[in-house]
Formats: sequence, structure tokens, C-alpha cells
Amino acid sequence: MIKKMHYIIFLLSLLLITFVVLISSAQTTPSFDSPPANPSPENIVSPAKQILTLWDMIEAGGAILWIIGGLGFLGLVWAIYLLLILTPRRELPPNLIRRLYHLLQAGDYKAVIELCENRDEIISKMVYAGAKLAGHDRYVIQDAMESEGERCASLLWQKISYLNNIAVLAPLLGLLGTVWGMMLAFGAIAFNEAQVKSITMAYSVATAMVTTAGGLVVAIPAMAIYFYLRGRLNRIIFEVEAIGAEFVELLTKGARK
Repeated sequence: MIKKMHYIIFLLSLLLITFVVLISSAQTTPSFDSPPANPSPENIVSPAKQILTLWDMIEAGGAILWIIGGLGFLGLVWAIYLLLILTPRRELPPNLIRRLYHLLQAGDYKAVIELCENRDEIISKMVYAGAKLAGHDRYVIQDAMESEGERCASLLWQKISYLNNIAVLAPLLGLLGTVWGMMLAFGAIAFNEAQVKSITMAYSVATAMVTTAGGLVVAIPAMAIYFYLRGRLNRIIFEVEAIGAEFVELLTKGARK
């Protein structure tokens, strides 16, 4: 049930962002001097235009900029999803902790197993792994709980690592666009006629600079959110370890008796 809620939250975030993008696009009315569908250096940089509009720069970025934009969109959706589900209250529900504490104090390990069996919080999975070995030696229970905790933590680390991957890939794609744009610029110098050299060069350099900027615009927020979530996850793991140590003591009291 909880996993289904995660998917629902993720899909709702995706739909919300898509809706906002569509509304923004609908509110942007085209003008008579809008650039043509198939831009060329002569169309984008013309004597009638004194400056490039935002849309001109986006078109100048070409396919590489659209790929960077796609990465940014996925990163935004994924960041919203993680910010909603990766919280201390979600991984360590106070009501669940209190109930587990009372059940373990009472020695009702069967009820503990039934309570934790179908839950997916880190602490639930750890207690479930330990409760199945209740009454065994302390080190056996502790090792089982630590192994399960490490496994669950690694899955959460993997989830937030996708933001780091986006933050790394976006500038590299921007660099690729920069190299490609500079190649076009030098090609214009070498092969084009004198009257079109400046226009072609300007278009090519614009492609180079726009993709670089686009990569950084995507990478910087993605990296910032990744660092924030990394700190939040470290705090969650620290609290889970502290509570897990208390539960180990409760699970091993039967063995000491």
C-alpha cells in the first residue's frame, strides 16, 4: 500500500509539472516576427533584430539543448518525489516506534513480526529481520538488523544518486554542445563566403554558449538538491541506528534470561 502511494505521489508530481508547462506554453502567444520552425543563421540573426529572444537562444541550442532540458525536467520531477517521501517522519513514524517499543517490552515478538512484515520503512525492515531471530545470541540479531539496515540504506542512496548523475551529465552535454558550436564557427571561417561568415559564426557561437549555460542551469539546482537530500538521509540513518540499538537490547533480553 505504501509503495503504491509512492508511485501515486511520483505520477502526481509529473502531471503537475506537465500541466504547468502546458499552461505556460498556452499563454505564450506567437508574434509576427517569431522565428521560423526551421531556424537558420540568417533567420535567427537578422538586421531587423537587435537582440536574441529567449526562444531564439533555445532554438540556437539545437537538439543538445533539448536533451539537457529533458534531463532537467526529469530531475525536477524526481527531486519533488524524493523531497516528499524521503523524510524522517516517513522512515521513523512516531506511532510505529511507540507501538514497537511496547510490543518488544512485552515480549510479543509474533505481533512485532506481523506489524512489520508488510511495511517498507527502514526501521520496520530492521526490526522484522531481528524479531525473526528473537531469543538468539545478541550478535546474531544485531548482525541481521545491521545487514538489513545497510541494504535499505543503499537503496535510498541509489535513489538520490540519480540527481547526482543528472548534475554530472548536464554540464558534459553542455560541453559537447560547446565543442560542436565552436566546430561550426571555425568551419564558417574556413569555408563560407565573406558576406555570411559573421552571421554563421555568430549563430555557431550562440549554440556553443547556450548549451553551456543550459547544462549549468540544470546541474546547479540538481547538485544543490542532491546535497540537501544527502544530509537529510544521513540524519535519518543516524536516528535509525540509535533506535535500532535500543530495539536490539529489547530483542535480546529473552536470551539473557
